[in-house]
Amino acid sequence: MERFTKRVLPTAVAIGAGVLTLLGYLLPAAPFTTVRDEMVQWAAVVAAFALILGFFNVLRVHLGRLASRTPGWGYSLVLVLTALVSLLVTAAGLATEAARAISDWWFAYVLYPLQAAAAGLVAIVLALSAFRLLRHRRSAETVLFLVAALVVLVGTIPLPGPLGGQLVLLRQWWMDVPAMAGMRGFLIGVGLGTLLVGLRVVVGMDRPHSDV
Repeated sequence: MERFTKRVLPTAVAIGAGVLTLLGYLLPAAPFTTVRDEMVQWAAVVAAFALILGFFNVLRVHLGRLASRTPGWGYSLVLVLTALVSLLVTAAGLATEAARAISDWWFAYVLYPLQAAAAGLVAIVLALSAFRLLRHRRSAETVLFLVAALVVLVGTIPLPGPLGGQLVLLRQWWMDVPAMAGMRGFLIGVGLGTLLVGLRVVVGMDRPHSDV
């Protein structure tokens, strides 16, 4: 009985849900598409609950670090306070129209600038990482990585004169042609990998949902 509840039943449910959803995309008939839409909606509900559980798990872990005063507990304090304030402000903005202005202000003047600052540091971190990598391992790939990081970083700086305009054009070409080509290849690989993982779950080769 224990083997049935921990291995056979979860595997059967996962395979059945995967096959029914896949048939809804392969056979666009009324019964299959209806079941497919229901499965997708249930998947969204499960993902929402998983997100909520993940949020509370993050709070539990960092509150434990605060209680034990482990090294770096100050970062945990900032994370917990920011998470709670964001949760309360967002909930209040969704509940009442009066608090919506506070919620909009929090997102517009706190969260969005922090996201922009973090995104702006990416190119600098990539350039420094490339310099450090070039010191320890010199290769054509490392040089290309460094050149790409410098082109993106310098092309973002608003330099005066014709040199600035040429750098902006070079950066735009780099983002539109080599970077976009690499991103498309990366996305194709991610899509094929996701498809392969899903097929392995559907046929029962992988059982991440059960105790093996």
